[in-house]
Amino acid sequence: MANSNVQQTTLARYYAPSEILNIYKGKLNADYYASRQGQLRIYMQGVFVLGKGQVYQGYYFDWLKDTSSNSYLNIKVPISLRTQLKANSLINVAGILEYNVQNAYSSIQLILEVTWAETVQVNAVSQEDIKRNELLLQKNRSTSKNVDTVLESILYEDKKPVIGVIIAETAITETDFNRGLNAAAREKIQFDRQRCSFARPTELMNVLRQMDAKGFHAIALVRGGGDEKDWGALDNLDVLQTIVQMKTPVISAVGHPDEKAFIKNLVDKVLEVPFALGSYFSNMVNEVIEQRAKSKAALVDEVKKQYEQELTQARKQNETLTEQMKALTKAQEDGQKLHDAQLTKANEKNTELQKSIDRINASITSLTSKNADYAQQVAKYSTQIEDMEKQLSNRPNWFIVILFSAISAAVAIWFFS
Repeated sequence: MANSNVQQTTLARYYAPSEILNIYKGKLNADYYASRQGQLRIYMQGVFVLGKGQVYQGYYFDWLKDTSSNSYLNIKVPISLRTQLKANSLINVAGILEYNVQNAYSSIQLILEVTWAETVQVNAVSQEDIKRNELLLQKNRSTSKNVDTVLESILYEDKKPVIGVIIAETAITETDFNRGLNAAAREKIQFDRQRCSFARPTELMNVLRQMDAKGFHAIALVRGGGDEKDWGALDNLDVLQTIVQMKTPVISAVGHPDEKAFIKNLVDKVLEVPFALGSYFSNMVNEVIEQRAKSKAALVDEVKKQYEQELTQARKQNETLTEQMKALTKAQEDGQKLHDAQLTKANEKNTELQKSIDRINASITSLTSKNADYAQQVAKYSTQIEDMEKQLSNRPNWFIVILFSAISAAVAIWFFS
């Protein structure tokens, strides 16, 4: 038996979630292109419910409600056709089926592009349905709360989002929710759990209002499927009105996929079962951790690359500065050599000048000495001349002239010798 099980496991074809999603995506692609070529046209009947009332690229985005359940399909209605339709009327439509794929959580949103429409019955719904439709319109016109974006942004900052969880009073509900949570989600997200009866509208409204006032990042309604009377409060108009007026994003994980509680049309996020809600948080945490790791690795690579660039630039600058320093050092050495040569030459010239000055000073000293001797001789000869003049005063003049000339010549010869 064990071998048989191994063989079956070996032959089994295992698909990744993205592969299954792409299989359906491929089928929808084929249907869409076939419809564009006129080979496929969808005919539908339902109650016309107004959307936000805004025109986008020539279309209004409204709703087509199932007449026998709370199922809704998003429809694109051209301006020319929409003026012919009245809210809450039973209508027949034909059109092309489009889709919007959300890969992260393997969901496909279907949209019917209406190409033909006719009214079957005006005011084909009850007052209670009209009130529900008004709530849906009120919700569509309110500011959109993207739960994925809110929670992911907090997780990316490495902070803990705080989720208020309203759990039905059945043990199996919380067990299913816990089975979907992995260890990472339990660590990275803070869950504030509160049990409540989904069969008593007043109790559920009070819990919703109390949690909305606490400032949670999101509030989740968690209950498995079963008897409608056990979760009938979720279709209560007062409860629905409370949800539409809440400031906190609301997540629904109520019932089974085939159970169409109207509340699913008014919340900000729908998970079909409690286990899917736990898986939703687990998948989100895993994805954020992976993306943060990739971002961190990319940041490390970027910092490393920047560091290497700065290091290379610093090395180039260092090489340039080294070359400049070498050039400055050489210029300084050359300048010093030139300065030393000029200083040596100046010293030599100074020495020569000093010698010349010494010679001049010696000549001046010698001349001064000779001049002093000359002055003494002149004084001496002047005295002798005066004496001779006195002695020769009585002698003839010619003798005096000859004698004076001889003395003057003798003095001149002595001075210039």
